[in-house]
Amino acid sequence: MTDRRAFLVRTSVALSSLALPLHALAQALPRVETALAVRPNVAASALATDETFWAEIRAGYDLDPDVVNLDHGWTNPAPRVAMDLLTADARRLESLPAMHLPGIWEQTTTTRVRAAIAAAVGVPGEQLALLRNATEALDTVLLGFALQRGDEVVCCKHDYYAMLDALEQRRQRDGVVLRWVDLPVPAPSMDAIVAAYAAAIGPKTRLVLLTHPSNLTGQLLPVRRIADVAHAAGAKVVVDGAQSLGLLRESPAALGADFYGASMHKWLGAPVGMGVLWMRPEHVDAVWPLIPSAPGTSGMGRFEWIGTGPEYISPSLLPALALHARIGAERKQARLQHLAELVRDRIRAHVPDARFYTLPAPGMRLGLTTVDWPGIDAAALQRTLLDKHHVLVQAMAGQPRTPHIRGIRISPNVYTSVTELDRFASALAAIVRR
Repeated sequence: MTDRRAFLVRTSVALSSLALPLHALAQALPRVETALAVRPNVAASALATDETFWAEIRAGYDLDPDVVNLDHGWTNPAPRVAMDLLTADARRLESLPAMHLPGIWEQTTTTRVRAAIAAAVGVPGEQLALLRNATEALDTVLLGFALQRGDEVVCCKHDYYAMLDALEQRRQRDGVVLRWVDLPVPAPSMDAIVAAYAAAIGPKTRLVLLTHPSNLTGQLLPVRRIADVAHAAGAKVVVDGAQSLGLLRESPAALGADFYGASMHKWLGAPVGMGVLWMRPEHVDAVWPLIPSAPGTSGMGRFEWIGTGPEYISPSLLPALALHARIGAERKQARLQHLAELVRDRIRAHVPDARFYTLPAPGMRLGLTTVDWPGIDAAALQRTLLDKHHVLVQAMAGQPRTPHIRGIRISPNVYTSVTELDRFASALAAIVRR
C-alpha cells in the first residue's frame, strides 16, 4: 500500500456513494457483449471491417453529432458510463470534500483502479505509479534520473515536445549532452531506424528516449531492437507509450524498457486526468520524484504524491477500462490499421499529390496518418476543414525542432465510420484542389 494520502486524517465514514457499484461496470458492456456473441471466434482482422460491430461500440458514447472527429491521437472520448460516473462522483465529492477525499484513494484508486491499469499495461500493480498524464510520468524520469555533466542522452527530434523540453532543461541545468536522431520522413525501413539510433548511442550514453510511435509522424519504432543496442552500451531506456498503450500488447518489460510512461486518455479511452509510470524495480531508488514524498515512503509510491487532486476521476476509469478489456487491444489495433489504410486510399484517390510520413506496411505505423501537399499550409488547412466542413484533424506543423514536418494528422477512433472518412476526403479534395 502506498503512502500517497498518509497526511490525510483517516476516517471511518462510509464512502459507498463514491465507490463504483459493481453493476456499473456491466453498464458499459451489454451492447458489446451482444455484438460479440453473434460473432464467435471472429478473427480481429475480419472484425476490423465489420461496420455494424463498430457502430455498436459507437452507441456507447455521447459524441458531438456536428463534427467528424479525426483527432483522437490527442485524446479519446470516454464512454457514456464513465462520464456519467465522473460527473456524479464530482458532485458528491464537492458536497463534502474534506470527508470524502481521504477514502477514495484507499478504497478505489490504489486497489481496483491500480489493478485494472496494471492489467492493461501488463505489469504487477506494485510496479506502477499513478500520476496525471504521460508528460508527468516521463518527465519524472527525465528530470529525476541521476545524470552528471557530460553524460549523454539520445533522443529524436520526432519525440514529444514536452519530453524534449525536459531534456533541454537537463542540458541547461546539469550540462548533459543531447545526441539527436533525426529520422527521414518516411523512414525507409526498421533496419534504417535501428542504424540511426545505434549511430547516436556511444560509451557516454546514459539514457535513450524512445517514442512508440511518434505523435508527429505516426512512425512506429523497433523499440526492443534499439533497447538491446542501448543496453549493450550500458544505457537505460525510457519508452513513451502514449500512442501505443491500448493498441499493442507488449508489456514494458517485453519492449526492453527500463522506464515507461503513458496516459489513460488516449487509446484506453478513459477520462482525462490519469497517467501511469512503470520502472524496473531495481531502478526505483535511482530516480528523484518531481514532488518530494513523505518520509518513509518507499517503492513506486515515492512518485505518486502531488498534493490535493481531483480524486473523483479515478473511479470513472473502471468502466472505461472494462470496456477496453472486453474489446481488446488486438481488435482495436486491427480496426485502426484498417481505417488508416482507408484514409490513405481515400487521400490518394482524391488528392494524388499527397506525401505520407510513414510507409504503408502495418508494422511501420498504427492508427496515425500524417500527410502534406506541396504549397499547402497545414494550420490553414486544419482551420478550413473545421470551419467550413466540420471535420477535425490536427496540424503537425510549427515545431522549431522539426520545421520539415508540416502536415496534418488524421487519427480516427475504432468507431469512426467509412462514411465519415468519405466526408473528410471530399472536403480535403475541395480545399486542396482550390
